[in-house]
Amino acid sequence: MRIPKPILDRRRALRIRESLPFQIGHKDYECQAVSINISSSGIYCLVDRNIPVMTQLDLCLFLPSVEKKRAKKIELRGVVVRREKQAATGKFFIAIYFSRAKPVDREFLEKYILQRLKK
Repeated sequence: MRIPKPILDRRRALRIRESLPFQIGHKDYECQAVSINISSSGIYCLVDRNIPVMTQLDLCLFLPSVEKKRAKKIELRGVVVRREKQAATGKFFIAIYFSRAKPVDREFLEKYILQRLKK
């Protein structure tokens, strides 16, 4: 019998708890989201809208920069891989896998996560 690895060991990317507001775009709508945690491969967030699993989304995040005083704009493409309704508020927790990102944006995101882990 095969025993699955613990969840933390199966993750390929480091993940941090981070509350960042960001924009979600879809061909039919746009909405705001707030991240709960983020990695270089995906983001877990809270949204007001019921977005079905497997929906393709465009994401726009502004990450604080250490070297510069302005935030860096990161544009990503993602797909919803999990959705849970928050009973108390009617909002939704969704997990988005980053399916496409410019290499420079993914590298900036990885550096940002490593920097936050050092704090």
